Amino acid sequence: MRILVTGGAGFLGSHLVDSLVAQGDEVVVLDDLSRGHRSQISSKAKFVHGDVRLIEDWKKACKDFDPEIIHHLAAVNGTRRFHNQADLVVDVNVNGVRMAIKIAKEYSSKLVFYSSPEAFGEQENMPLGNESQSLFTPAHLHQRHSYGTSKHIGELLCQFEVRKGLDVRIVRPCNVYGPRLHGDENGQVVSMMMAADPIVVHGTGMQTRCLTWVYDVVQGMIRVGEMPNLSGKAYNLGSTDEISMLELAQKIADLRGVDVVFTEPNHGDSKRRLPDVSMNTEIDWFATTSLDEGLGQLL
Repeated sequence: MRILVTGGAGFLGSHLVDSLVAQGDEVVVLDDLSRGHRSQISSKAKFVHGDVRLIEDWKKACKDFDPEIIHHLAAVNGTRRFHNQADLVVDVNVNGVRMAIKIAKEYSSKLVFYSSPEAFGEQENMPLGNESQSLFTPAHLHQRHSYGTSKHIGELLCQFEVRKGLDVRIVRPCNVYGPRLHGDENGQVVSMMMAADPIVVHGTGMQTRCLTWVYDVVQGMIRVGEMPNLSGKAYNLGSTDEISMLELAQKIADLRGVDVVFTEPNHGDSKRRLPDVSMNTEIDWFATTSLDEGLGQLL
């Protein structure tokens, strides 16, 4: 199949590209390399350097290549950036999906939009499912929810196009970790804890997450893109094994032989996040790699 992957130089996108080319698909990657690395893109995929906000860059990626499926992963992420660069987060994430929809309509492509559990904001009624309400605090308190609201708007735009006949599927990857994940200040919690000495825990550390191994998630992503009759449906690709951030820090600290320290909590950090994965029976997918197995492989 002919598949276009935006953000294909990044953590999750590059793993997806690897799996797609391994199964014989023709893949084009569109990425501005602001977070991803050229070296992470498979040599069997074509790379186009571009900005997902610019229609001309999308056209370059589609030149002589009519994509059958578009996996739109490109977005600004990194928890600290949500508050400190809220204008950029909203600009890239909202206008990126607008352009993805425009191209999908022009080329009659299936579109897989990558949302996030952050689209539910600080909702604490668990598990988080497709009927859950999104809950965001007042904007004057902080701009932490620039990312979550941008993903919520992305889902809204996608569902609007579904009503008009476009084939759009939605995936919410849930706290994915694995090789190639950034361990800097804008990284994901596992990679940050793998790199830090001492390991820093925000707030009390009692907030929980369900961490999901990247290779499990990629298989679910491919199924959502390829299976028929999924338009308008959304899938939480995640584990349901909760762990507190303090317990995670202690587990990784023991593995690495480093200390744990505490610092101020992050703006708008939800206390608990547990995905409803019941919808995944439709794609015959569930996470199978335990956290201990994943951390062992990552180390």
